[in-house]
Amino acid sequence: MKRSFLFFIVIWGAHVSGGVVEDVSPQRGRPVAPITFNDETGRVRRLSDLAGFPVILLPLYTRCQTACVLNVDQLKRTLTAATSDSRQFRVLLFSFDSGDTSASLAKYRQRANIPLSWLVASASPGNIDALLNSIGFQVGKAGTEFAHANVLIFLDSNLRIAKWIYGTDYSARDIDLALKVAAGEGDWIGQHPQLVYALLLFTGSILCVALSYCLLQLRLMRRATRLDAANRSVPAHS
Repeated sequence: MKRSFLFFIVIWGAHVSGGVVEDVSPQRGRPVAPITFNDETGRVRRLSDLAGFPVILLPLYTRCQTACVLNVDQLKRTLTAATSDSRQFRVLLFSFDSGDTSASLAKYRQRANIPLSWLVASASPGNIDALLNSIGFQVGKAGTEFAHANVLIFLDSNLRIAKWIYGTDYSARDIDLALKVAAGEGDWIGQHPQLVYALLLFTGSILCVALSYCLLQLRLMRRATRLDAANRSVPAHS
């Protein structure tokens, strides 16, 4: 509930600041746009080069001094504590600020102490829009800054959306579980959220009915006890 509320506040803030933000979210199984991007060395790369491995995709922008810093720090901490083999997945920090150049990306890598195995990248405005739209991620411009949700996107080896985590309070276990899903292991709850919701709703209804019945029986018992006590207190007439 807390994450959803924070997400709403971010989206609402972007809207009132002039950004056009739609009510969108990631879609499981949807392939990401096959874009090209630039890394901090100036090399032009294709997103398809990452196919064959699960990918942790973190949208951010390098000038951010608040949420993006927390996102990256939390990802570094949890991946350090996670049991997943770092050689079996890839991490892509993708800047949605088209003003980010190879030079600014290089400075960001050094400033934020980004692990060498992680990719730091940005792209042209068209490629940025294509990628963000494909993962259901919306950005609102707020002056010179950006308003955005905090979300990790987990892609499978075919670069399709497998899992996502909102917020920054996730654990190493959450990362391990999401990477397992991205690697092809089952996620029954994630794949059937509507059925789970229906089961919870049905179970809650049954519990409410049972509780109401118990309360009614308790009230009847108390009433019978009071009547019995009243009858006992009335003296018998000869």
